[in-house]
Amino acid sequence: MKKSFTVFKQVFVAVAALLLTIACNQKNTNHSQDIDFNKGWKFTKGEVSEAINPAYNDADWETVNVPHDWSIKGPFSKDNPSFSRGGWLPTGKCTYRKSFTVDANEKENKVFVYFDGAYRNSVVYINGNKVGYRPLGYIGFQYDLTEYINFDSENVLTVTLDNSAQPGHRWYSGTGIYRDVTLKIRNKTFIPNWSLYVTTPEITKEQATVNAVFNIQTEFAKTKNIVAKISAINNGSVVTSTEINQTVSLEKITEVKVDLAINNPKLWSPETPELYTVQVELFDNGVLVGKETTRTGIRSLGYSKDTGFSINGEQIKLKGVCLHHAGGPLGSAVYKRTIQRQLEILREMGCNAVRTSHNPFSTEFLDTCDEMGFLVMNEMFDEWEVVKNPTTVQDGKKVRIPVKYYADIFKEWADKDLTDFVLRDRNHPSVVMWSIGNEIDQMKTDEGVPIANRLIDIVHSLDDRPVTNGLIGYGWDAWPSEAAASTSDIRGYNYIKENGLDREDKIAPNAMGIVTECASAQSYYPRSTYLYGDDKKEWWDKLGYKYNDAYNWVEQRELIGFRGVQAWKDIKNRPDIMGQFIWTGWDYLGEVIPYGWPARSSSFAPIDLCGFPKDGYYFYQSQWSNKPMVHIFPHWNLEGQEGKKVTVYAYTNGDEVELFQDGKSLGKQKNDVNGVEYQQWEVVYQPGTLKAISYKNGKEFATKEVKTAGKAAKIELFARRANLKADGEDLSYIECTVLDKDGNVVPKAANLIQFEVQGAATLIGVGNGDNMNHDSFQASERKAFNGKCLAIIKTLEVAGGIKFVAKSIGLETATIEFTSK
Repeated sequence: MKKSFTVFKQVFVAVAALLLTIACNQKNTNHSQDIDFNKGWKFTKGEVSEAINPAYNDADWETVNVPHDWSIKGPFSKDNPSFSRGGWLPTGKCTYRKSFTVDANEKENKVFVYFDGAYRNSVVYINGNKVGYRPLGYIGFQYDLTEYINFDSENVLTVTLDNSAQPGHRWYSGTGIYRDVTLKIRNKTFIPNWSLYVTTPEITKEQATVNAVFNIQTEFAKTKNIVAKISAINNGSVVTSTEINQTVSLEKITEVKVDLAINNPKLWSPETPELYTVQVELFDNGVLVGKETTRTGIRSLGYSKDTGFSINGEQIKLKGVCLHHAGGPLGSAVYKRTIQRQLEILREMGCNAVRTSHNPFSTEFLDTCDEMGFLVMNEMFDEWEVVKNPTTVQDGKKVRIPVKYYADIFKEWADKDLTDFVLRDRNHPSVVMWSIGNEIDQMKTDEGVPIANRLIDIVHSLDDRPVTNGLIGYGWDAWPSEAAASTSDIRGYNYIKENGLDREDKIAPNAMGIVTECASAQSYYPRSTYLYGDDKKEWWDKLGYKYNDAYNWVEQRELIGFRGVQAWKDIKNRPDIMGQFIWTGWDYLGEVIPYGWPARSSSFAPIDLCGFPKDGYYFYQSQWSNKPMVHIFPHWNLEGQEGKKVTVYAYTNGDEVELFQDGKSLGKQKNDVNGVEYQQWEVVYQPGTLKAISYKNGKEFATKEVKTAGKAAKIELFARRANLKADGEDLSYIECTVLDKDGNVVPKAANLIQFEVQGAATLIGVGNGDNMNHDSFQASERKAFNGKCLAIIKTLEVAGGIKFVAKSIGLETATIEFTSK
């Protein structure tokens, strides 16, 4: 009996071990896996052809994590071929390598690598074998590596990039693998990349229909009977699900369509960005072999010639900004926190919409817009078949220099790039319309008609949201081709004026329209720069421009960016125009016009390169936001202007403003909240205090006080978040402001501030918003520019406390602490 029991026990243990092995193998080989592939890359500048060989020794290369942009490290140089368009920063060729293993248990599965963007002309090799080439640096792409993978031994992924043709763009692009990389493990029965498409065709308060369409592909020779389980998840809970049986075979890709009914749906809107996850699970004989998910929002979108744009039946004006893809001092290596902070600051301005100017942005950007309730005009092209020759300033003179960007590959790549763009982004509820172009030369004539129709047909074949095209010419009475303009579902007007809109009403009375681009209500002077008399001449002389075209161009904007004020006035009370997108929401590197060297970043926006608001920011806040506010400018440290008259301006969303100088009222001025107004007083300057009180219905509504500051005495630190994630990717932006002993901002302070980070974080970037500063963004110190500078820290992959210290000779040291977990 004892012997029998022992044998039974041995058999039992052996069977249990076998079952456990099978279970483990099924778990490892049959569940979809997305592996973060951002960390541990080897990098070198230049082309190293031998690096394609997996045996190549890269031990002396730099170790980097992506996102990674090597151009941002500089140095700035007038000799760099990127020229002013690229911010005078270096570009060229570079190479990345990553070594990794794939467990032997995965050998029956498929292995893909996905890049969300790599700038540019990327060529990808696995173990010495070329698997793909993609010239456009902004597009996401995926390659099948399965055929060349060494399971359970080392693999080497090599990526070469070539950004040497310069000027390579009309603005700074960055160079490198500057977006996320993911290794994907899939069963040989799988849902192909981007094939899961979700729409919400029927919505009531009581119930919404979610339609899910997806493909199933198998590489098994034997026909498979697959059960697909489709679920809708909200806040971690399954709210509805259904199953469908499907036969799949090697001969063809199978399309599946299914409807899910969701009771009492939570609607997505800018105010309530509720998100649902649609999950598809594939079962083969009861075993889970694959899973794909996508997020969606339940909302209805409306577009009307008479009432403009609506969401969930409510008319809403798109109060939008054009943005470029980069993140200021970090260049193109943008993290999620970079995007969140940008959108937070824009929201506080009253902005509710973004135009992705003029190329695909990262998936992470659109994810964040989904989460925060921003509306997106998702734009694809800045060039079609004709190379752009944008105006550039060189040695104080206007010249035109062609960019080497996309026109030469448009015919070969445009359809593929546009298709992938729409497939990748069509499930984002934040996307409310597509744009197929910006200021395309071929749209000036009928030559653009067949190209536009072809591109629009591609979009319409993949998604039902409307298509627009930002056309140039309206603001200069040089109208684009009417036939070309009429190809779009929604006409996109760049720099149109009121008379142009009136003309459009006559020639295209049934056409829907939106202002795809217009000037912002901001002068071209850098933040907090107010120049009078000799100061103005000295400033221009220092740039070497004197009183030339650049000077006149800037001066025509004055302190009030009147073209931007007028652009909003032209459409605010036109319900048929869906909204506007100002150029731009945020300053960006490159495209420094109307300046040339030494300027290395633009100055069009109401927010500077570091995220510090300029005066124009408060114009939009007064027009786009209901938060009680009043803003006055200039600052009140105008040395040399004593006894002279200075114009003081005010923005408010109250209905009346009263200005006080040293306690004495200088009078009240009305503000029509239904119109577009600002207030101004002629004030004799003397050091002291200005105070503005805004009233609404006769009651005090908001106040703003500006004092003449004394000598710089201390540093004030501000960060929006105290609790960070110990994931090696979370950021905190620390704003540093120089104050006098009484706590007043010292508006001309230029103190050199040194930064120190202690604990579980590291300093990765600095800046100050000065568009002509050539100091490195990767330094441990920064001079304040007009009283402010910025430091950016990134967490380590270890939990713990973080202490940030800012100090400067003659100023009180400031500290701020964080926790990382």
